[in-house]
This record gives sequence, structure tokens and C-alpha cells, in this order.
Amino acid sequence: MKNNLFTPLAVLLFMFLSIACKKEENTPDPQPDGNPTLQIPSTYTSLSYTTNVSVEAGIRSQMSAFSSYMKKGDVAGTVLSIDTLNTLFSAGGSPTLKSLTQVYYANRIEGANGWMASLVTASGNDYDPATPNTTGGVHGGRLLDNGGAELLQLIEKGMFEATMYNHLITLAAGPITEATVDRMISIYGASPAFPNTSTAANTPTPDAFIAIYAARRDKNDGAGIYTHIKNDFLKLQAAVKAGEKYTAEKDQAVASLKLNIEKAVMATVIHYIHTGIAKLSSTAPTPTIIANGLHDFSEAIGFTYGFKAIPQSERKITDSQIDQILNYLNAPAGGATSLNLLVSNGAGELPDASTAKNLVQSIYGFTNAEVEDFKQNWISIQGR
Repeated sequence: MKNNLFTPLAVLLFMFLSIACKKEENTPDPQPDGNPTLQIPSTYTSLSYTTNVSVEAGIRSQMSAFSSYMKKGDVAGTVLSIDTLNTLFSAGGSPTLKSLTQVYYANRIEGANGWMASLVTASGNDYDPATPNTTGGVHGGRLLDNGGAELLQLIEKGMFEATMYNHLITLAAGPITEATVDRMISIYGASPAFPNTSTAANTPTPDAFIAIYAARRDKNDGAGIYTHIKNDFLKLQAAVKAGEKYTAEKDQAVASLKLNIEKAVMATVIHYIHTGIAKLSSTAPTPTIIANGLHDFSEAIGFTYGFKAIPQSERKITDSQIDQILNYLNAPAGGATSLNLLVSNGAGELPDASTAKNLVQSIYGFTNAEVEDFKQNWISIQGR
């Protein structure tokens, strides 16, 4: 009788423990606030993405049209039209590029003394950085101002932050819905596929704008800057879907996303300073190599300059640090460029460019190994 009474109790105890263990296995550990840990998927899914990003698709098209027209000035003898430039910047769509651009940078772009006016002045002329003229012109297939800067890059790359990133942080100010996250991905330059490449032959949705440069700095090993940004978007979407109880996770994702985008851009500044130094310090560089070196420095300047238009609360780098970098690169904020000195007096000027590169590394705490990786275009190297 004793064994017969014990058996049912043992069975019940076993069942209770089994159910408890199963529940423990299937339920995420609770957070300190009592909510289950946020479950973050490995892929991004949005059934209404194309509809949600219609405004951003228009902005991206406007940016492409603006850049394409400015690039026409690279052809010797081609004179650009200030009216066309103004239209593309100020009336090319709704919303306009100008309306999305922080006032500081919009003022650098337009107006009687703005970069667009200088582009028109330089277009149609020839130019030699070794013996600069007062107008600027084409050298080695690049349209340069009278100080040797490629103004296309100062305008376009600066607008990646002053216009497109500015739009992203405006969206991030909330309220953030699932559609908002889609829009942030689009203006960053990616898609729900996050292909980590700009090669159209390898994906139907190639990366564009800032996302291209994040992909170029990423070794595609699951630990790079592009992947970090993707993971930020995945966490942000998951937190938004999960509701108000996950506001902390949503805020964490937004903060991490902003910093990682900034890091991707400034890692690219390191890349272009490195390649610019290599080209301009080479033995007997051809006009094309010289022009490409000035192009690289102009990219670095534009990418850095654009952050000056962004509120300090939305970026790590300070105005003082931006001004230091621009001074080292012969493009003082609000002043005239003198990149031509990097050509005519490379031995005296290029060391300052190296100092600028080191300053960027210090600001963001990039390791030496990371800096070595940033010098590469991993899309090209890996053929992806």
C-alpha cells in the first residue's frame, strides 16, 4: 500500500517539474523592469516598405539628379547653369533639398558667394593646381575651384549629413512607428535586404549614399560597421513593434544608430585622407592622379564639414574638432580652400593631413587595426 500511495505523488511532481522546465526554456529571461527580454529577429521584414518610403525615394532621386548635373562640369568646356543648380537644390521636388538642409550648410551652398556660384565660375575653364588661376577649372577630369577643391564633393558629401542624416534625426525625434523605421533605412541609403554592397549585379537593392560607405568599410565578417548599423535597425524595429514597454530599448537603438552612422562617415574620412596622401606623394604623378588625390581630400572635407550643420546633441564630434580637421586639410570653415598647396608644397602640407587622420582616430577611439581596415574598399577587395 505504501508504494501505491507514493507513485501518484511522484508522477504529479514529475509533471509539475517538466512543465516548469519547459516554460523556463521557452520564455525569455525577464529584464529588471519585469518585461521579457526583447526578441530581435535576424532579418528585417516590412510588407509596406515601398509605400512607406515614397518621400525618401523622392529625396534620393533629387540628390542623384543634383549630383549628376554638377558632375557635367567635369567635362572640359562644359559651362554649368546657376539657374539649373538653384532649381535642382531649391525647387526640384517636394520636399526640396534646400528645405531639408540645415541652414548653415544651405548658406554655404547657395548665394552669390556660395559653392554653386563657384562651380559655375570654374566650369568651362582649365586649371592647374601648380599655377592656380582666379576661377578654377577642369584638371585631370575633375572640376576644381581656384583653391583646388572639388566643390561637387563638398556639396554632395556634406549634404549626406546636412540634408539626409538631418532628415533621419528629424524622423528619429518621433513619434517612431514601423513606417518611420522604414523611412530611416531608406534615407540612410539601405533597404530591408541590407545587402552590404553597392554592386547592382549582386543585388536588386544596392546600397546608396551613406550606406555605400558603411559597406566599403565593412569586411563582411559579421562584426563591421555596416552590420552594427543593420543590427541597430533590427533592434529599433523590434522595440517599436513590441510597444511602449520597450521604450528604453528603442532609445538605445536610436542612440547606437546615430553614433554608428557617424563612425561610418568618419571612418571614410580616414580612408580618403589616406588615399589622398598616397596619390599626391607619389613619384611624378600625372594630372589624373593629382586630380584624383584632390578629389579624395575633397571627399574627406565634405564628409567632415557636413556634420557642422548638425546639432551637437546629435553627434559626437564637436565644432572645435571639425574646425581643426578642416584647417589641417586646407579648407577652413567659412573660408577659402587652398588644396592646391598639397600639390605645390606636398612635403610641407601633407603632414598636416596625417595629423587630421590621427585626430579622427582619437575622437572615435578607433584602434590601429580598425584604421588599417578603413584604408580599404572591402566591396572591391572582396568582389561583392
